Amino acid sequence: MNFLKSKRKVSLVLGGGGARGIVHIGIIRVLEEKGYQIEEVVGCSIGALIGAAYVEGKLSPLEDWMKTLTKRQVFKLLDFSNPFYGILKGEKIFETLKHIFPDKPIEDMKIPFRAIATDLRSENEIIFEKGSIYEAIRASIAIPAVFTSIQIDGQNLVDGGVINPLPINFVKDGKRNLVIAVNLDGKPDANYGSLTIGNSKNSISILQEAFFVMRRRLAQLSIDLYKPDIVINVPHNIASLWAYSNSPFLIEKGIELANQNIPNIRKKNRQM
Repeated sequence: MNFLKSKRKVSLVLGGGGARGIVHIGIIRVLEEKGYQIEEVVGCSIGALIGAAYVEGKLSPLEDWMKTLTKRQVFKLLDFSNPFYGILKGEKIFETLKHIFPDKPIEDMKIPFRAIATDLRSENEIIFEKGSIYEAIRASIAIPAVFTSIQIDGQNLVDGGVINPLPINFVKDGKRNLVIAVNLDGKPDANYGSLTIGNSKNSISILQEAFFVMRRRLAQLSIDLYKPDIVINVPHNIASLWAYSNSPFLIEKGIELANQNIPNIRKKNRQM
């Protein structure tokens, strides 16, 4: 713990997981309040979106907007596509987001930022660290069969979480920074609703459970292999994929989880 408290600079890894990722906002708030300096952000899916907003200094406007979302407003943002390619195009969402923070080249951002997507053709992770920030986010959040995939330079890009929901391996400054990873695929918690693990009977539920088990294992393998200094595990059943109308609750849960896991270095410095 003393080692952790001696490190102020942070490399932050924000995992993917739909609306659960709104907890990232609360976690970032606590990091700032406790005196940490985020010097590098790696994001996957919703983590790429919130990470980009933070790096651009637009986290507060994004937070304010998300707190106002109702189920009806979320539905209005869904622009349905030909289901053969994906249920949603995602254009309405991104046009709205551009009013909160505009597009710009990633290489011009003040803090190093990377977004991770998956190329279905090569079966490799694709790292975005230059070019359009919105092109990177759009590729990173392209959940297969939900959002249409993105075609770039012969690549067929979908959500980075397909093969790497917690991309700790793309941190570059981990040797000098405190590496903090926010895992949105933590084990379900009975405090957030009924647990059906292993008890599903219909085929759709079984398929969904199998997918979640796979993601949890992938995330844990990343943690075991790359050993971040701090891992914040967010229970998988804290929110459904589209529960953006629960943003105030999820931000508060992010604050709560961060306070449970992150030391307060400002307090230590005052005592010195």
